[in-house]
Amino acid sequence: MPHLTTPIPFLRRCCLLALFLLCVPGLVAAAEEPRTKGLFLVATEQLDGTSFQQTVILLTHFSPHGAVGLAINRPSDIALHEVFPEFGQLKQGMDLLFLGGPISANVLSILVRTSHPTETMRHIADNIYLASAQIALAQAIDGAAHIYAGYTGWAPGQLQAEIERGDWMVVQDDPQIIFEENTAGLWQNLYRSWSGEWI
Repeated sequence: MPHLTTPIPFLRRCCLLALFLLCVPGLVAAAEEPRTKGLFLVATEQLDGTSFQQTVILLTHFSPHGAVGLAINRPSDIALHEVFPEFGQLKQGMDLLFLGGPISANVLSILVRTSHPTETMRHIADNIYLASAQIALAQAIDGAAHIYAGYTGWAPGQLQAEIERGDWMVVQDDPQIIFEENTAGLWQNLYRSWSGEWI
């Protein structure tokens, strides 16, 4: 009987998909059981040359109806005070608008780190919450925040298929990395550390 071997890339994709599926219950029941880790999608080299090259996405929603996330390492060259001239607290700031994804670029979301969330904010992980940027700014948020234009979305079953194909690595990490100053280096850090664990 011939000796059969399973290719390493296939095993790796299966492990990544298994990790994703194990983490899904935490996404579905976020309101019921707070999580201490963020669930991130890290683009592999298979997405080089596409609009998702070297992208890190924080998953904010997963259900049988599909998945939603925000690209967290794509700052634009647009200052926030240009987008929200009505909010005086932004006029002197140097914060930039982030590009959250290709879908609905006119939809502005905010990830905020706060110990005083409002009823309009949805818990993501630790002390990090998601909300509409306009509503959150009007309520005078008191913590670190990043604002994102647009989001990334997947139809039912689409994300699982992309993970199985090897397009994304699934990484659970400290959600505070969202607010690191050098967000441009997030992909390199997560990709290198995760690749090392599987090689």
